[in-house]
Amino acid sequence: MRQLVQNGGVALAGLATSILTAVAVTVFDRITGFNVFTFAIWGIVPIGAGLCGFAAASGYYVAAKYLHQRPTKVLLIQMVAVAAFTQFLIYWLEYVTLTIDGRHVSDVVPFGQYLDIILTKAHYKMGRAMQIDTGEVGSFGYWLAAFQFLGFLIGGVFVYLHLKAQPACPACDKYLRSVATKGDSFSNFDEFAAYYDNVYAHPVDSAEFADRIGADYSAVAEKGAINLTTTVLECPQCFEQSIRETAQVFNGRDWKDVEEITRWVRMPKGVDVRPVIGSRYSVAGWF
Repeated sequence: MRQLVQNGGVALAGLATSILTAVAVTVFDRITGFNVFTFAIWGIVPIGAGLCGFAAASGYYVAAKYLHQRPTKVLLIQMVAVAAFTQFLIYWLEYVTLTIDGRHVSDVVPFGQYLDIILTKAHYKMGRAMQIDTGEVGSFGYWLAAFQFLGFLIGGVFVYLHLKAQPACPACDKYLRSVATKGDSFSNFDEFAAYYDNVYAHPVDSAEFADRIGADYSAVAEKGAINLTTTVLECPQCFEQSIRETAQVFNGRDWKDVEEITRWVRMPKGVDVRPVIGSRYSVAGWF
C-alpha cells in the first residue's frame, strides 16, 4: 500500500509540473509572441522542447527524492505518457486562447483542423540572424512535431537518469542525504597524494583519523593545484554514513574534474564522522 501511495505521489507531482509547464509556455507565447516549446536550432534540433521536458519532469525528481521512491520502468513509462499529454495540452491551450480580431479561433475552426494548419502552414526562420524563411513546411511539420516530442522526452529522461544516479542506502533503499562537507586544496599532486593515500591509515573512529581529515589544507590556485571536496552522506533511516571524495585539478585557466580520483568509503555502523569535519561542518540537506 505504501509503495502504491509513493508511486501515485510521484506521478501526480510529475503531472502537476507538466501542466504548469504547458500553461507557462502558452502564457509566455501570448505575452511575447515567442513559443519556447517550438524553438529549435537549425530548424530541427528541439532545444526548447528539451528545456520544457526538463521543467515538466522536475516534479518527478522532487517528489521521488522526498518520498524516497527509486526510479523504475513504471516511472519511465509514466514520463513518456505524460510527455505526450503535455505536448497535446500545449497545442490545445494555444488553440483555446488564440483570438483573431477579437474572436476565438476555437469558435470557428475545429481543433483537428487547427492542429493541421499550425503544423503544415508554419514558417521557420534559420541563419545567424534568423533572416532565412523556410516557407511553409507542409507535411514535414508533422516530423518537426515528432522531433519536438523526442526533445521533450530527452529533457525528461535526463531528469530520470540523474535521479537514477543518486546514491542510496543499499540496506534501506533510501536516498542518502548530504550532512556535512569540507573543501581542501593542495599545491601539487605530491602534497595531495600524501594526504589522499594516508587519510584512512588509521581507524575512522580514532583520534588520528579525526586529526588528519579535520585539518585545514589550503593552497594557492596555481597550475597543478588540486581541490578535494569531502562530503559525508547519511541514510535518513539507519543513519549509516559514507564519505565521498571528489577532486579537481587546475590547468592554469579552469578547474577540471578528475573522475579517477573519486572514491566512496562506507563507515562502520554507529560511526558518526560529522564532528571531525570541524568548523567547516555544514548541514547541506538531501537535495
